[in-house]
Amino acid sequence: MKYKNSIFVSAIALLSTSPAFAQNDAHQLEETIVTASQHGKTEAEIAGSINILSGEELQREAASTLGETLKNQIGVQSSSFGPGVGIPVIRGQSGKRVEVLQNNMVIADVSDTSADHAVATEAFLADRIEILRGPATLRYGSGAIGGVVNVIDNRIHTSFEEGTNGGIHFGYDDNNEGTVAVAKLDAGKNGWMFHIDGVLRDNENTEIPGFADHEADDPDETTNGFIENTDADSESFSIGISHIGENFVAGFSINEISNNYGIPPGGHGHEEEALEEEEEEEEEFVRIDLDQTAYQGKLIFSNLDGLIDHVDVDLSYSDYEHQEIEIEGGVAAVGTLFDSEVLEIRAEAAHRVMKNWLGTFGLQYSDRDFNAEGEEAFVPPSSTDRFGIYLIEETTLGAGTVELGLRFDDQSISSEIAGDIDHTSFNSSLSYLLPISDNQRFSLILNRSERAPISEELLSEGEHIATNTYEIGDPDLDLEESVGIELTWALDSADSGLSARASLFHTDFSNYIYEMDTELRFSHDLEEDDGLTGLAACSDDIADFENDPEEFADSVECFLYVEEGATFTGVEAEIQFAVNEQNSIRFWGDYVRAELDDNGDVPRIPPARIGASWDYRQDNWNGGLSVTNAFDQNNPGEGQEETDGYVRVDAHIGWNAEDYSIFLQATNLTDDEIRNSTSFLREISPEPGRSIAFGATYRF
Repeated sequence: MKYKNSIFVSAIALLSTSPAFAQNDAHQLEETIVTASQHGKTEAEIAGSINILSGEELQREAASTLGETLKNQIGVQSSSFGPGVGIPVIRGQSGKRVEVLQNNMVIADVSDTSADHAVATEAFLADRIEILRGPATLRYGSGAIGGVVNVIDNRIHTSFEEGTNGGIHFGYDDNNEGTVAVAKLDAGKNGWMFHIDGVLRDNENTEIPGFADHEADDPDETTNGFIENTDADSESFSIGISHIGENFVAGFSINEISNNYGIPPGGHGHEEEALEEEEEEEEEFVRIDLDQTAYQGKLIFSNLDGLIDHVDVDLSYSDYEHQEIEIEGGVAAVGTLFDSEVLEIRAEAAHRVMKNWLGTFGLQYSDRDFNAEGEEAFVPPSSTDRFGIYLIEETTLGAGTVELGLRFDDQSISSEIAGDIDHTSFNSSLSYLLPISDNQRFSLILNRSERAPISEELLSEGEHIATNTYEIGDPDLDLEESVGIELTWALDSADSGLSARASLFHTDFSNYIYEMDTELRFSHDLEEDDGLTGLAACSDDIADFENDPEEFADSVECFLYVEEGATFTGVEAEIQFAVNEQNSIRFWGDYVRAELDDNGDVPRIPPARIGASWDYRQDNWNGGLSVTNAFDQNNPGEGQEETDGYVRVDAHIGWNAEDYSIFLQATNLTDDEIRNSTSFLREISPEPGRSIAFGATYRF
């Protein structure tokens, strides 16, 4: 796939740009959070904890996966399945408990179906990435306990700018010989805005300190110094057009993304027949070849007469497909084919102040057709229809602001195996934001959440090769219900250069849905000879494995989706202050503790972290040094191993001028061995070792 499209490469060479053009982040706190509020609020006017990644910081942090891009944000880490896959983990929550959006619309991939499926978005093309919590999340779906990640670009412009602008960006990473070239061009004339962007990424195998498999002590058992089959190749481009009138916006965009990445050996294996000792088993490699075409349309009617101030209508259609290619003995074959088609419509109206209440009412509808064919088709074909209505209102109460969010959803999943499965959910959230002084504020968020189970949790039945398990869904699963509370204090003083925030949060699930290890193993004999399926095909009796201890040991474990009470409790805090006009220092930390009521700890929860960083700015120069200390994860969950902590040292230096910028960045300077507790493959695939990256951007 490397550089296969010469026309596209030529366009990149002429038009490439960085993910953001800001010269600095000094005024980031004053940025309008469009997705968090329909009424143009700034971060200081939003209750709770919000993460914003933009400007120089986004340029440095942008990576091949969304989780990798966000992993240094407070309260956020990445769940990886090798370097090609990184799913955001927010306060210990991931999957469908974290809604990932592209310009307010759902990213219609299958990343919630399996741990080895990447999120179909490109961080290098983002203008900013927002992580939202609180009542505003109800605008985008139900049950987003962890929050909402919104990747925002301007492929559909909503404001007019006469003329042409764009840029050129190129980056290189010595760890995996990775290169990235990003393109962007915007042009405006006579009320029309045009947009084009694109990115090419390419990397070889990831370099690591020591052995890939942490239990190996022989180079013949694993790779040493690198992780095999972790090279990747990706390209993405978008075009958009919009017409912007005095009180009207109409726009349309098309985005295509192709991503081919490898899964580390041992992370995606099949059961093999027992071999004689003198025979050598041929190594098998698995690659994911992902393609998605997404169409988005937008209508905005503003400055309307009467009670309604403006109306926004968003429409998206996505056609997603990926092949899991199995390569053995030099022969490649498609093992499993996934495809998903999703249609989504969102319409919301923001009203003016009415009896001291200001708010937004919205409707959301989505239709998803999912299909999987092949060896990993452990989830049967299904069609999911969702319809939701929501209301978000705010008013003053005393010296503060109260915000109330309400949402009602109806979900119907249809399949040939289970027929129709219907769920109705109701979500509510209440927040109170109280200014303590001119630069301090305190907020309280209360929420009650109901999440309808997804098709994987309801309908799974079969061997899941990625996780080496036999997964069994339960069509009778009820709504996942929880109540939560968050307390946040924040301080922002532009005069003194001091900013700080601290959050405490607690979520209590009455029926947390998760995969429970049944301590049984899947028997092919029970399936093939006795015609049994599901839990009935699982056993701990060696007689069901032909009385063969080796067959019993090689069989996969059975996991059953169940409901159980659980609690998530945590804290996040950070403080940044200016030492002088050129230097500032930041200290931060985050921690989450997650426990099931009856079965120990929730698995794959991130460890506690603390960090410190120094930032320097003078004239056109900027630089910094940061240290992150992750503690041991001694509460790994049932069937999981404890994970050692690590210390990661990063540094960067850059030069910014009006038309161009360059930077040099070093990650994991001490070449520490990092195995994240959130990773499904941490035992055989550590995080990258020392990396030196260079980037250069030209703007016009």
